[in-house]
Amino acid sequence: MQQERNRAAGYPKAAKIICWLLTAACMCVIFWLSSRTADESSAQSDIFVELLQRIFGDGLITEFIVRKGAHFCEYAGLGFLFALSFYIQFGKTKTPAAVLCASAYAVTDELHQLFVDGRACRAADWAIDTAGAILGATVLLLAVLICKKRAEARENKAIRN
Repeated sequence: MQQERNRAAGYPKAAKIICWLLTAACMCVIFWLSSRTADESSAQSDIFVELLQRIFGDGLITEFIVRKGAHFCEYAGLGFLFALSFYIQFGKTKTPAAVLCASAYAVTDELHQLFVDGRACRAADWAIDTAGAILGATVLLLAVLICKKRAEARENKAIRN
């Protein structure tokens, strides 16, 4: 427990602030994207659909796939940033807390869309958002575990030499 506190204390206050600001910025971008009307959102999606269809061919990529993929990626980023912020703040991974925070934000995002012209609140979108958050937070967890294993291996090698 003391070692975990020391690890958290080892990060500069500026790093903690920057991580939380990046998390808040990601939330603001998601809010802004959710504030766009259905027509604006479709026009934006169409650009990506056309680009991806040029790469992968017609028929494979639809607006539906692009939109749901965007939901997933937005929340993968948010889940990663929440997990990073918790790790930098507390010195240990808090993957469930990161996922819970991102998922709760996804609920508010879906409710927000009730008030945007042509948009709707969908449980399926919340589930996609939460799945993205799980991936993002898990990526951070795996990165931390890999870094710890490498550090332990270096320490063990130094002790043996």
